[in-house]
Amino acid sequence: MANDYEQAVMFAMINVERLGAQNIRQPFGVKVNPFLALSDTAFVKTYRLSKKLTNYLIELVTPFIKQPKCSSALSVQDKVLITLQFFGTGSYQLPTGNSRYSAVSQSSVSRSISEITNALNQPTIFNSKVKFPKNIEELRKLRNEYAYV
Repeated sequence: MANDYEQAVMFAMINVERLGAQNIRQPFGVKVNPFLALSDTAFVKTYRLSKKLTNYLIELVTPFIKQPKCSSALSVQDKVLITLQFFGTGSYQLPTGNSRYSAVSQSSVSRSISEITNALNQPTIFNSKVKFPKNIEELRKLRNEYAYV
């Protein structure tokens, strides 16, 4: 009898340990730095830009982003990465925020996208990086170039 009891207790302990290990979750807000955690290929797959180009973009928009007043506010890097992931995947805001690389609420994702998009639309950035054809001849030339790509 003692042997059956010991086996039942042992079986119960093993199940409790196994089930307990499965339910361990990362607390909300704990995030991983994608610059360190992701390979270059995985980074491009997630954000659609290289690490170098992403750093350049962060430097480019930083002067147009309001400095946070509280210590828990998102950094410019976080906001840019959230925006790039949203634009790159075409996903909804909630899954973007739930990513282990951002770990923020949907409303924070929305504010980040808005802030970074507004910064990118500043004339000093937009006019230096985006060029539209000025006449019909330039438009035809561009069409011909893209036809062979």
